[in-house]
Amino acid sequence: MFVWASHPLMKGEVSGFDDHDSLDSDELFHVLSDSNRRTVLFHLRQHRVATLDELVDVLTAGSTEAPGADDRAHVNSSLLHSHLPLLEDRGLLTYDPDEQIAESISLHGRIGAWLDLAVRQQLRFERSLEEADRPDEGIAVLLVDDEPGLPETIGGYIERENDDIEVTTAASTLEAVSTLEEASFDCVVSDYQMPAISGLDFLKAVREQDAALPFIVFTAKGSERIASEAIATGVTDYVQKEPDPERFDVLVERIRRAVSRD
Repeated sequence: MFVWASHPLMKGEVSGFDDHDSLDSDELFHVLSDSNRRTVLFHLRQHRVATLDELVDVLTAGSTEAPGADDRAHVNSSLLHSHLPLLEDRGLLTYDPDEQIAESISLHGRIGAWLDLAVRQQLRFERSLEEADRPDEGIAVLLVDDEPGLPETIGGYIERENDDIEVTTAASTLEAVSTLEEASFDCVVSDYQMPAISGLDFLKAVREQDAALPFIVFTAKGSERIASEAIATGVTDYVQKEPDPERFDVLVERIRRAVSRD
């Protein structure tokens, strides 16, 4: 999984608050040493405001089984009597007991960087455990293309012709970022020219987080300049896109080669 809140592409979600430098390193370490507190702060860093029920949902979402009433009651109690008072005392959030709403105060700057680092390390550790325990279940591909219907067409063809490949599609690089936060993939395939953030900028962002994840540029923009830029940025492979199943088969061949090389 990936955490992107610290990347320049995702900055600006929480602003307008003064960073509190009164917390020293030991206090920050204590605050961020608990995974539940990290989760609460990271959720508020992304959304700024959350109800108590929303925070309970977030903290129970990672359970492998559906949380029961007792589980939710325990999480609710730990929030009210432990985590929220501590975080409010440290000046990181405010909590209105009448409205049952928590609001972030200082989750950017130095504190935000610490939070991002702590969450990133946690997710990398969890990802390493997932990959170590994952059986040989085939190849998971994230396909990113903004042309309406095209990624679904390509993904559907690849899955029909290849039982061992599962394709998840994203219609923009921002959607792809969100998808990478939530799941692990063996390979990313991305168009080159997309609105807001180009495929190469997306590649740069991916490389900052994972230098080894196979990344294939699949685009109709078939120039030597684009190919050289992609190679310089760290692309694994480059395939020219055409509306022809044979090109999709070429893409599958390159995916297999990239994954086996990884």
